[in-house]
Amino acid sequence: MTRSTLPTSVVSRRRFLTTTGVAAAGATLLARAPAALGQQVRELNVWHTEVEPQTVKTIQDTSIAEFERKFPGFKVKQQALGWGDLNTKLLASLAAGSPPDLTHLNPFMTASLYVKNLLRPMDELIRALGESDIHEATLKLQYFDGKYYGVTHAMGATYFAERRDLREKKGLKPPETYDDMLKLAAALTEGGRYALQMPGEKLYMGFVHPAEWLAGNGGAWVDARTWRPQLNGKAMLEALDYVQKLNKFMPAGWSGQRYLDTLAALATDKIAMAHLSGARTIGYIERYAPESMRDPEHFQPMLRPHGPSGQKGISALDGENWAVFTQSKYPSEAFEFLRLFYKKEHYMAYCHSVPIHLTPIFKSMINDPEYLSHPRIKKWRSWHDVMVNGLRTNRFLPIGFSRPEDNRLPFLAELDGSSIVADMVVEVMVSGKPPKAEADRAQRRAEELLTQLGHKRWS
Repeated sequence: MTRSTLPTSVVSRRRFLTTTGVAAAGATLLARAPAALGQQVRELNVWHTEVEPQTVKTIQDTSIAEFERKFPGFKVKQQALGWGDLNTKLLASLAAGSPPDLTHLNPFMTASLYVKNLLRPMDELIRALGESDIHEATLKLQYFDGKYYGVTHAMGATYFAERRDLREKKGLKPPETYDDMLKLAAALTEGGRYALQMPGEKLYMGFVHPAEWLAGNGGAWVDARTWRPQLNGKAMLEALDYVQKLNKFMPAGWSGQRYLDTLAALATDKIAMAHLSGARTIGYIERYAPESMRDPEHFQPMLRPHGPSGQKGISALDGENWAVFTQSKYPSEAFEFLRLFYKKEHYMAYCHSVPIHLTPIFKSMINDPEYLSHPRIKKWRSWHDVMVNGLRTNRFLPIGFSRPEDNRLPFLAELDGSSIVADMVVEVMVSGKPPKAEADRAQRRAEELLTQLGHKRWS
């Protein structure tokens, strides 16, 4: 991106993202557009992780439509990819030298790509959007050596989604500790209904949930100084003991079920809690739960409990970041697209396409009456309040992070791509194997992985 296409001073997001501002900023690119009809149209490839049909349509009708009007020499091709597909497909495209022009990244991938010099900085874009208005929970997740290499598309969070009415009938409070959670699970397993269900996919069992367990129990993936893995440390062993006990309150065969299966089970009264949930779950509740129960009096989000070595439970912050590659074919145009994506009316429509789960990254918008006026947010306001309170009390860490500094670990993408942690968790939970033996095995495998990757700092 050239300096001529962005303001040189830091301006407010709203002032910059007006039609006039975008048109002026895009003048250089417009001058390069094909002058004559019939000239070949170039394709801007945009990958993102918002797969819901209404969100794909919203992007098409707002940001893409305006971009194609302003830059008639281009067509935008958007591709929506689920979490589980993004990492694999993206790494393959980079290896082939043909990545998309613009893409979402899971935050744990960014450092790995940065150290390989594959990312373009976006400092001027961040300042133009309003650096001070971007929420602190996401602002510097992709900040290395004084430069920004990513900007979060929107924020969500993972929770338990609970049958609030069932818990309150038992006279029980939301669990604060592992012991509280085990007692609650025992109380809610009755009459053919199980207390909870976890998703069986490797991404969640091998990365998302173990990171939460470590973060909420005083642990970490690796030693901060030596980078030696900590998979057989006290924090992980206590967590494995906890989830092994939790397993008996889940239906048989859960490890072969997918994330969306757990949401359907919650809505249809087969379980009392979905272990992995976000505000997207509201859509399942409104579609499949009995009509008289489609409300926050029956369904409520619940934050994670903490372990015996932790102080507070930590949930994953769901918020992939936009990235532009050094190999991107049209990097300047990719940044122009991002300006339009964050234009207020476009961004508001985007966040409203999955309200509450797509919480705006801008502090000024989170409490904006226009944002809060959406009918689903008004109905499910308690879910929004849990999100806002979680941000305020530092109850969230980005997906796969065991501590804030994990954004600098250049091997989390590879750890996620391996089956090391998932194998450990499934063997302990499903097969009932001793946590210590499985943790020691995972520790050896993780040490071998980091050594092969050239990240061994311990002796």
